[in-house]
Amino acid sequence: MSPARKQQSLSKEVRDAILKVIDGGDAEEIARSIKMEPAQLLAMRDTFVEHSVRQALLGEAAERKIGRNEPCPCGSGKKYKKCCLAKHEKARGFLRETRAQDIQQTDKEERLPPYVATGFDLLAAEKYEEASAYAAELLETHPEDDRVHDTLVTALLASGRYDDATAISRTRWQVAREEKVFYLAHGYHRRQPQGEEASPPHFYAPETWLEKYWIAVKAKEYRALLPEPRDPGLDELVTTLLAVNDRERFPDQKEKGLEERRKALEPTLDELKNAGAAAIPYLLQVVWRYSWATLFIPELLAHFGTELATRSLIDISMFGYHFVSESCLKHLEALGSKVVLPIREALRRDPEFDPIKVGLIAMVANVQAPEVDRILEDLLDHDEPVVVDWAGLGLGKRKRIDLLERLEKAAARIGKAPRLTWAIDHLKKL
Repeated sequence: MSPARKQQSLSKEVRDAILKVIDGGDAEEIARSIKMEPAQLLAMRDTFVEHSVRQALLGEAAERKIGRNEPCPCGSGKKYKKCCLAKHEKARGFLRETRAQDIQQTDKEERLPPYVATGFDLLAAEKYEEASAYAAELLETHPEDDRVHDTLVTALLASGRYDDATAISRTRWQVAREEKVFYLAHGYHRRQPQGEEASPPHFYAPETWLEKYWIAVKAKEYRALLPEPRDPGLDELVTTLLAVNDRERFPDQKEKGLEERRKALEPTLDELKNAGAAAIPYLLQVVWRYSWATLFIPELLAHFGTELATRSLIDISMFGYHFVSESCLKHLEALGSKVVLPIREALRRDPEFDPIKVGLIAMVANVQAPEVDRILEDLLDHDEPVVVDWAGLGLGKRKRIDLLERLEKAAARIGKAPRLTWAIDHLKKL
């Protein structure tokens, strides 16, 4: 979900809490009043303000309606009515009515242009070869639209072309990182196409491409786990599991849809559990693409409890599939001290992917084992600010007052870090 979509989905209660914190209210007290972790509220505040700043850089602040009590998009931290409202109202006065209508129409089209929708529809219909050819041709006219690259990567994965999908994902991750740095410094994209007819670029966040890069790497690894010859019985069970993706057979969504699908799958889930760990390689073929069937994989892996199952739960938690990732982390946390060694090894492996391991860091901080403190303390020296931020939060929650000085040094080194800041303030109050 994009930052804009996330902001739109905020409840009034959470939105009001963010505004109170921005106004200087006590984050810990405000978070407690809405039953939320202070660090989470601070992170949401920073996301809210960061998005507002980005909107201002794009020039949209003077062209769209902003709530008077929202944080000002200039990033001052003040409410809009007490900062840039008057200036933006004056700017709006210079916009002709027809120009304003053009802007609104363009914004609407950019949310889901027909050419993007066509690619997504081909993927939904599982016409992967057609989707691959369509996306490849489209990239000639839309070379910087990550939604088109995403369509191509998804189609390539489905077609078993893992190396191609990995190469594209890694390249787009590097592009996204470069564009983010350049955009924050200049307020526009370096790869902005030129000309009146040129479409604006649509870049994913670097973390999004890093997750897709990781998924592509794991998809190839998982395919290699399949035995030869394959077990027809397990193939049939997985085919039955995939049937829950049928929208016509299962039209309901959300909780009702999940309940309906679980009820239909009960016999299949029992058979898969009875099949034992031999089912794991077959189940791992399902997880590369987010779907209804994917939601049932974590509980099956947790049931098997083997080393491969635990490592798979760790890997899948890094896919960025929210419900699935949370489910993986919940099952891992239930292992208690048994999960500490596998997590420590995972944090040492594949350093390129460290920014998407923060869920594992947050989870292991909840495990009551002395080894956890050492893991988190070591992470304070990490090069990635986001890793240091989450490690600091974990140490704050674990009340490591003796490490307060180290946390302060880490904060001075990496700069603005909401979770680390909360941890330092929390420890000072203890």
